[in-house]
Amino acid sequence: MQTANSQVNYSSASDIIGALQNILAHSQQMSDFKTPHSRANHIPNTNYPAIELKGECISNIVAERQQQLDTVSLDISGLETVMGNIENLYKQLVEQKNKIIQSMTFYKGLVSSLWRLPTEILSQIFHLCLPEDKYLSPASKQAPMLLTTICRPWREVAVGTPSLWCRLHVEPTGRDWEKAVAFYHSWLRRARRHPLSLAFKCWNSSEQFSLLEPYVKRISSLAVRVYHEPGNYETLLKDLPRLPALQELVLQGSTLSPRMSKSISRLPSTMHSLDVSDMPAFDISRLSWLNRVWVHLTNVKISISHPDALLHLLRLCPNLSSLTARTSFYEAQILEPLTHANIQSLSVVNLSGNIGCLTGLFNALSLPNLRVFELWHRGSNLWSHEVLKAFLARSRCSLESLIFSGQLTVTEVQRAEYIALIPSLNVIVGPRSQHFS
Repeated sequence: MQTANSQVNYSSASDIIGALQNILAHSQQMSDFKTPHSRANHIPNTNYPAIELKGECISNIVAERQQQLDTVSLDISGLETVMGNIENLYKQLVEQKNKIIQSMTFYKGLVSSLWRLPTEILSQIFHLCLPEDKYLSPASKQAPMLLTTICRPWREVAVGTPSLWCRLHVEPTGRDWEKAVAFYHSWLRRARRHPLSLAFKCWNSSEQFSLLEPYVKRISSLAVRVYHEPGNYETLLKDLPRLPALQELVLQGSTLSPRMSKSISRLPSTMHSLDVSDMPAFDISRLSWLNRVWVHLTNVKISISHPDALLHLLRLCPNLSSLTARTSFYEAQILEPLTHANIQSLSVVNLSGNIGCLTGLFNALSLPNLRVFELWHRGSNLWSHEVLKAFLARSRCSLESLIFSGQLTVTEVQRAEYIALIPSLNVIVGPRSQHFS
């Protein structure tokens, strides 16, 4: 028998069962603790013999009870140990069960047609598993990182598919930046020679650019948000001309200074897309700071403060095919007519309370190549149906989709009149578009 302070380790379920059987046997042997005296209805008085009671020696009974108490205490200690071992054994069995299920799943999968798919097809399936986000977060529970944890064959295919690793959202990590840099390098190296799309939630000048340094010739898309110091922006923009393959730039969270604009103006002619829609609104003066950039652009997202500034932007961007504009117009203006031959997609979100402020803009504008036009307004006042009809008739465009979102509504009569102008037109009235999210 083990002592009360001993630690018993049972190596198997049979050892635990044996120990429980011993404890149960001890308990059954000591089930009756009654004596002739204990069945009496009164406490013995002092006249009873001090040494003997009905042939039994009290000292012997006490000694026997002490022995029984020691045995029960030992069994309780043993039972506590057994219960702990039962809990450990339960955990081990559950773990073994899970491993057996995983093994069964793996070997069942070997006979599945999925394992016989060519690597090229499996790579295409992995692409369909990627989140729809433009820049991928390196989370372990979503693709592509998740795909590397399923099994060895899947990991080999995922790691060997460079196009899965071309997009990355770099998060601020504080003191763990060095560890994070090693992880980000591992991610980006898997992209091999493919063009890269990178986003930085918070730019911290030299640290982030040290991460970019090995990949500067392959960065085609860069999105940057700076929360506090404009100086960080200027450090970043000073380095932008060193990105010879840059095609798309997204800037958020800070105002644009002349010095920053000068850096943007030195961007390569390969850049065709600029998104500054989350920066303060542009007027004609601020637009002029980027004169060397606009001529190359085909896609622009921007905030505009005045109707004449929007028309000025269109004059600066002769190759523009897609424009998303956040407007904050507070008065209608009479503007010089302007025809832009290349605009195919125009999305306008009106952030002012009066949608009538857009009237002057659309009275002046003609877009003969327009295919998609979307208008979002947060107020309840109605858009001028006649102004839009005149704009479509003047443009003589083959418009495919006319979208009213936000709180704008269209009557059936108005819908019919739009379609009468352009028979193939699809008129859509719905919630806020993803262009303005």
